[in-house]
Amino acid sequence: MLSGAVERLLAGATNFRPVAPYAAADGRHLRADTVFRSGELSQLDEQDLPKLLALNIRLVCDLRSGHEQSEYLSRWPEGSTHVLLDLPERESSNASPQRIFELINQHPGDAGALIAMDMLYRRKPRSFAGNLKRLCDAILAGDALPVLIHCHAGKDRTGFMVAMLLEAIGVSRADIIEDYVTTGLYFPVEAETLAMVDWARRAYGHEIAPAAAVPLVEARRDYIEATFDEISKTWGDTDCYFAEAVGLTADDRAGLKDLLLV
Repeated sequence: MLSGAVERLLAGATNFRPVAPYAAADGRHLRADTVFRSGELSQLDEQDLPKLLALNIRLVCDLRSGHEQSEYLSRWPEGSTHVLLDLPERESSNASPQRIFELINQHPGDAGALIAMDMLYRRKPRSFAGNLKRLCDAILAGDALPVLIHCHAGKDRTGFMVAMLLEAIGVSRADIIEDYVTTGLYFPVEAETLAMVDWARRAYGHEIAPAAAVPLVEARRDYIEATFDEISKTWGDTDCYFAEAVGLTADDRAGLKDLLLV
């Protein structure tokens, strides 16, 4: 886990941040303040709203389930003209919270949570391929930048989608991993762990120890590396993954580079 002070843009969404202008393909770099990532936005305060409006976000990719969206209703400033792209995960077999909490109870210490996280990240390339294509299509259609990609926590679903978008435009693997683990600076692990333990008890009847749940809320490099390892094992490399599983053509990726890079 990283440590250090960070500047939080929004008090009510501590995990809201821009993706850094990393170097990318052809000597270019990601345009600053073009791709934002976050957790849920239901707790934005009156000081947050004008700050969010000033970012002029044009496309919001919401990866949350319908239940999450209704329970944690996003707050948006009046005057925002963003388009909402609703992209919940369509296939969640073997990845339900019930299954995750069962794994924790079946394996001592934090082993169950680590098994669950490895499982989750290895299944993301296939289960999110369609959503990744829809996001890229929306960006390619124009007038979709800056874009905000978010889920409930802003770590796992968001982490995968942002990582794949950066990979598609030629950001180095080292920088992609850096962006992923940087979430650890913004994410309140202790508070989220206690919330996870409470949720497991209330919603699923599972009593889990906080220490056993910590890996669920951490942003470990092993997690995103498991995603890339699974892509290599299944498709050979990310170029084949984008072409075969996602359906992005060479022209699509060139278009993404022209829009996202400078």
